[in-house]
Order: sequence, then C-alpha cells, then structure tokens
Amino acid sequence: EYIAAGSEDKKVYLFDRDSGTPLWSYETGSNVESVSISADGEYIAAGSGDDKVYLFDKDSSTPLWSYTTGAGVPSVAISADGEYIAAGSWDNKVYLFDKDSSTPLWSYTTGSDVYSVAISADGEYIAAGSYDHKVYLFDKDSGTPLWNYATGDVVLSVAISAAGEYIIASSYDYNVYLFDKEGSTPLWNYSTGSEVDWVAISADGEYIAAAGFDHKVYLFDKGNSTPLWNYTTEDWVRSVAISADGEYITAGS
Repeated sequence: EYIAAGSEDKKVYLFDRDSGTPLWSYETGSNVESVSISADGEYIAAGSGDDKVYLFDKDSSTPLWSYTTGAGVPSVAISADGEYIAAGSWDNKVYLFDKDSSTPLWSYTTGSDVYSVAISADGEYIAAGSYDHKVYLFDKDSGTPLWNYATGDVVLSVAISAAGEYIIASSYDYNVYLFDKEGSTPLWNYSTGSEVDWVAISADGEYIAAAGFDHKVYLFDKGNSTPLWNYTTEDWVRSVAISADGEYITAGS
C-alpha cells in the first residue's frame, strides 16, 4: 500500500501505491542514505548524511522525532509493527530505539563504521555488519552482542529472517555467510570470487539472495551452500530483495 524512498536530493518521500504523486516529502540536511517502513505502512524510519535518524508517521511529513548520532546514518531497519528501530552509523555505533522516544534504548560501539543493520519482525533480534569486518547479533534487551563473527573483510550487508532464526551476511572477502541465531559459527559460507555487496532472506529463512561486483545474482536454499542458480547481469548488482515467501527475487544493476 505504501512506498518510502530516500534520495540524494536530501528528501524522504512517502507514496501511496495508486499515485506517482508523493503523499508527502521531508527535507533533511543531507543525502538520505536509508529508509525502512513497517509492515502496515504506519511508520517510516530514515537515516541521513546529516547524522540523524528520523521516525515518521505515514500521516505527516513532520517527524515524530529525530536523533543526532556522531556521523551519517547509512542503514536503518524497523520492526514489522513499527515498535523498534535499529540504526547503523558511521560513528561506529549500532543503535536501538523504541518508536515512542528519540532516546536510544541502547547503543553499541563496534570497531569501525556500521554499514548495515537488520531487525526481526518482532524486534527481538538485531543484526549488524561493520567495517571492522564483523557480523554482530543482538537481543533487543541488551546492548551487549549475543555474539560476533570476524570475516576476512568489510561486512556491507546483513539480513535476518522474520523470527530472527537465521542471519545472512555478505563480506568483501568474497563470501556469503549463513548463521543460526544460536551461534557465531556459520552454518555455511560460499565464495563468489568477488565482493558481495547485498543479501536478502525470505521471512522463513528458507531462501537467500545475494549479489555484488561479479555482476551476478545468486539464489540459495538455506540447507546448502551451493547456489540453486545464478544469473549474470551486465554490471555491478547494487541491491537485491526477496518476497516473504521466497517466490520472487528482484535485483538492481
């Protein structure tokens, strides 16, 4: 029903699916690096290069609140019901917010820029990927990681299944990693031979999409590190997404 977008024109936009005219737009102080929308479309989170995290209600372009971090915010993620918002910042921190307050429930300092965060549907689990080469998993009730795992290079993308059972991560060490929430040892990893820039996971964790610098889109079943298939595009694939049931995969190149 609703589509949120962030642009280098510094604006957050909200659309209804029936019209190309925005319901509203809001101008931040810099490029909008990331947006995330709750399952019912009621709440929209945004992260901007102006060092702020924003939360909006769909009915107004005036933010419910904003919070100033120590640097730009390249990644935000919101739980299905809009109750919890995770953010990753170039100030090396992972933040978790409740929708009712701009004061973080907690923050955690990693060893470098945090480029990607993901949150389970119920907000219970938060995954993060950092330039310090690590994947982190948190429980919403604590700013101390449940675990972390050191890859061989920068971690640019993480995704988590709806129930938080499975975490997928991509690294510039050329690997896609799959984790179970119970432990930091990967269930498997797969080397594409080039930097992996983006990953996505179906709601039940059964299917994983990945893409990156090798101009390919990959689809995996969680039970096997060998791709079900791959597709060659004509250039770098910057983003992939997968439907909740895993039936459809979209990619942008």
